[in-house]
Amino acid sequence: MQSNKTWRLRTTTLDLTQPVVMGILNVTPDSFSEGCQYQDVNDDEKFSIDLDAFAETAEHMIRSGAKLLDVGGESTRPGADPIGEEEELRRVIPAVRTLVKRFDTPISVDTYRPAVAAAALEEGAAIVNDVGAGRFVSAEERFADLNHPAEREEMAEVVARYGAAVILVHMDGTPKTMQNNLVERGPRIVDEVFEFLAKRRDAFIKTGVDPARIAYDPGIGFGKTFEENRTLNLGIARLLSLGPVLVGHSRKSFLKEIARKRFARLKEPYRAPSVIALDFLTAQLSATLATRGVNILRVHNVEATDFALELLRARKEPY
Repeated sequence: MQSNKTWRLRTTTLDLTQPVVMGILNVTPDSFSEGCQYQDVNDDEKFSIDLDAFAETAEHMIRSGAKLLDVGGESTRPGADPIGEEEELRRVIPAVRTLVKRFDTPISVDTYRPAVAAAALEEGAAIVNDVGAGRFVSAEERFADLNHPAEREEMAEVVARYGAAVILVHMDGTPKTMQNNLVERGPRIVDEVFEFLAKRRDAFIKTGVDPARIAYDPGIGFGKTFEENRTLNLGIARLLSLGPVLVGHSRKSFLKEIARKRFARLKEPYRAPSVIALDFLTAQLSATLATRGVNILRVHNVEATDFALELLRARKEPY
């Protein structure tokens, strides 16, 4: 059985005896989170990144406790339209190059395209965070069926060639359609996610990827109902036998639904939670997930989650 207390990256091994925080750095104009804060005001025609502002945010995340940074150039929020490979490369590669030059913190690239992953790894990225778990087929088809992967394991080949680490994510459907026509699967969602991730792990290992370089993400909010997300969070220990587990729950609709249910219980009109409120909920759930054994917490507000984890540590060594 693979250990979930260490994760082998390209040139180092990450200690996971205590949960670590991965900071999210989106370089997209349509992100539901920070997005346009890196917009270069001198470029009116194309979305362009102010790399200095981007690096300042990354530096703040590192100072706040981030052990990993995750760069994404295409939004994967529900309903998001895909962008082309050329545009993703234009956004992601300068961002990765900037981070690798300025910081020693391992960099992850959030992409499902093998060509983008290869280009980012060539620039010095250490991790591929793949929402498709290696199932990308083409711009037209997007992803192979959950149970019938593509014949060629292109992403696995890239990861193996560069000796990179990889995060395999469970996603049912595509970002554009994954929340449409959902059917409640109940408690069996945990087994479905486990079996899918185990199958994709086996495909990556068969292609030559070291199992010690693979981490697993249940894909909270990716083609799942509120109750399924809740069930996965409660049953997350089932996945720990696979290896290191990452959860990306930050600012997601799952948390907004918690707020909605609270207002309904209080019989008050619903008010959409602010980013501050979502970060509070994210940090609180981060601490809960840490007590259940989750190894990596992927969040936007690193400082808030790191404080929540510090309070957990303080239980063992009171102030």
